[in-house]
Amino acid sequence: MLRAYFARAQGLSQTDSLDKLSSYRRERLSRISRERQRELSLSAELLLIEALNTLGPVGLPLDIHTQAGGKPILGQGPCFSLSHSGELVFCALSDEPVGADVQKLLEKEPEPRLLDRCLSQKERELYRKSGNKRELFSLLWSLKESYAKMDGAGLGPLHPGRISIELGEEGQAGVSGSGAKLSYRLEGGYVFAVCSGTYSNLEAFLQLKLRPL
Repeated sequence: MLRAYFARAQGLSQTDSLDKLSSYRRERLSRISRERQRELSLSAELLLIEALNTLGPVGLPLDIHTQAGGKPILGQGPCFSLSHSGELVFCALSDEPVGADVQKLLEKEPEPRLLDRCLSQKERELYRKSGNKRELFSLLWSLKESYAKMDGAGLGPLHPGRISIELGEEGQAGVSGSGAKLSYRLEGGYVFAVCSGTYSNLEAFLQLKLRPL
């Protein structure tokens, strides 16, 4: 099972229902001072709840804790991964470890130093030949993020330039030297990327509406 969901994070407030949020989320919110970042963090958990509800009734608060390295997991239930960018939050659910990432397309081409740091030699060659460099860089970065988040907390401990993405058929990709399976979508000015060790394709890609708890 591999499913993905996204939602627009706008105009949400949760000041009166903190007891319905996971202790993991409450702790994260306590460390975020910027209102917009708090809204996105809150929206990520609301999307997770809505996504889980598509599989069956969900008891609140969710039992979320972290593994070594910082990857959040549910005490009982499917594996999940959350991401946010721009106005959107994104969630993937699976019965196997999963990584998900959403990226708003860059407004301008990245600086050369960023390309050297983030792309492998093969990716830099592909980038130079590309007719849409902003889209390609955003796609490669999002795929790397989803790959890093499948087993860990993200790209923090990994050098992105050492992760070499191999683009396959439309909507599919892999990682050199790895059996990881990546799928992606380019939609509405965003890249959505999901990484699984087992599944090549999403069985569902749904937009949900967030509701206060």
